[in-house]
Amino acid sequence: MFRALGPTFKNLEKRELSSLFLYTAVTIPVFYLPALFYGPTTNFAIIDNWRFWIIHLWVEGFFELFATVLVAIMFYQLGVVSTKTATRLIYLDAILYLGGGIIGTGHHWYFTGQGTLNMGLASCFSALEVVPLTLLTLDAWDFIKLRKAKCSECGQDMAWSQKWAIYFLMAVGVWNFVGAGIFGFLINLPIVSYFEVGTSLTANHAHAAMFGVFGMLTLAVMVFCLRAMQSDEVWKETEKFIRFGFWGVNVGLALMIVLDLFPGGVLQLWDSVANGYWHARRLTFIMGGTYHKLEWLRMVGDMVFLFAGALPITLGALRSVWKRDLSPTP
Repeated sequence: MFRALGPTFKNLEKRELSSLFLYTAVTIPVFYLPALFYGPTTNFAIIDNWRFWIIHLWVEGFFELFATVLVAIMFYQLGVVSTKTATRLIYLDAILYLGGGIIGTGHHWYFTGQGTLNMGLASCFSALEVVPLTLLTLDAWDFIKLRKAKCSECGQDMAWSQKWAIYFLMAVGVWNFVGAGIFGFLINLPIVSYFEVGTSLTANHAHAAMFGVFGMLTLAVMVFCLRAMQSDEVWKETEKFIRFGFWGVNVGLALMIVLDLFPGGVLQLWDSVANGYWHARRLTFIMGGTYHKLEWLRMVGDMVFLFAGALPITLGALRSVWKRDLSPTP
């Protein structure tokens, strides 16, 4: 990455954004390193401490920061924000995410021998993590307005050629608010966490936040690159696959949550409160009754996600390789 970004460091206008992109990319492997220092024979208390360092600080901290830098660079490349605006947004998000996220990591450690001070601070800062996610949702609304805005010179929609990359970025903002913000807030406070941690409500939060944010971001970057290397004529056919796939992955993910993960998690939480956590986690509960029926019902969402979402996007990407235009539109 340093080799690829090296030339941009000589450009005063691009130097700061390029440096931030490099730094945030480096933090991803650096902050994952603790995962390599424990194994099956390590004391559980040590494992439980460091695995939540990975789950929270790595995924919800530095991944989020990297995503913010990446989105800012994409909008700079599209010509819709200046370097100063993009840089200010990155620094603001760094303060919000890392300021709340580092202390908020403690919400995973409520019941591992931590003190009451940790529980109080972690629960407060975990709740405050919704604030930057709300701002991201407002960003998603800005993306919508950007999509509809007209260029005074050309008469076309601004960033019209990259509209599907923008749509995926809109999905990132919405899913971040829903998956990480709402579903995360529902499970992170001490009282509910005591009864539900490790149940389907945790998986509900994880699916919506992980694929809804980083999956959609990955697809946004891929579509951005595919569009950049194709002319308008070639893109017309590829766009059909991308459009179909966009709705397929979003509808499929929503069906997984609505048909199974959220209602199943509520059932499991109710059973945990009524009969004990051990009862809600035992095999007889998971493999029987309404909970198990919901697990089977989830196949509807899985099939939509795979065949109406993942498959068309894959075909669109492959078509871009087969029909690559050597004279792309700049």
